[in-house]
Amino acid sequence: MNTDHEFFLMQFSDSFFPSGMFSLSNGLESLVKRQVVKNDKDVLNFIEQQIEFQIVPCDCMIFLAAFDAVRNKNVEELVQADKRFYSMRLIKEARNSSVRSGSQILNCAIQMALDKDDNKIAKQFQKLISSNHTPGTYPACLGIITSIFGIPPESGIRIMLYSFSQSIVGAAIRLGVIEHIAGQKTLSSLSIKINDISKNIKKQPLDNLWQLTPLTDIFQMMHEYDNSKMFIT
Repeated sequence: MNTDHEFFLMQFSDSFFPSGMFSLSNGLESLVKRQVVKNDKDVLNFIEQQIEFQIVPCDCMIFLAAFDAVRNKNVEELVQADKRFYSMRLIKEARNSSVRSGSQILNCAIQMALDKDDNKIAKQFQKLISSNHTPGTYPACLGIITSIFGIPPESGIRIMLYSFSQSIVGAAIRLGVIEHIAGQKTLSSLSIKINDISKNIKKQPLDNLWQLTPLTDIFQMMHEYDNSKMFIT
């Protein structure tokens, strides 16, 4: 088995990697503030629902589309996937956060991958972001950098799902809903689900994308108008 990608797999899923995920709660802060989420069971339920009804049918599909576009050296397909995801992010804070995170990880990866063959398409995409031709969302940019560094698509899906789960658990700890050990137990309980998804997920056409998280969307809208905030979203 070729394990050359494993270091980068760990690096990109590490909270130390500058993705900006630590500054996001994805609606959790608003849910905690209004006492909808109160304990570790609520946190786990929130993560699982977001994965099932948002991340897998939408974010992961964009990631896979971007990953294949880089492999096929198809910039037009890459831009199309990126714009589609941006249009589906209904909440302003969520859209802006995705673009901010995407630009950060892409820029970092380009600096790291000066000798990589696919770095040319990453730089081309970065120029399109700078010229406002495409927004540069997180799942699209993650698809680019995992392809560049030879990370298999199923491992890239694990990065996305784990990073999301880790950011929610980290937010829950800082919000005082759970403690560190409970946070690790929550992440551990997600391992089977994340592995199963990464092994069985299949790329879908962009026209088949969907998401259904109305409660989270409403609380994220409320978060935009909160006077006091610990997190961006």
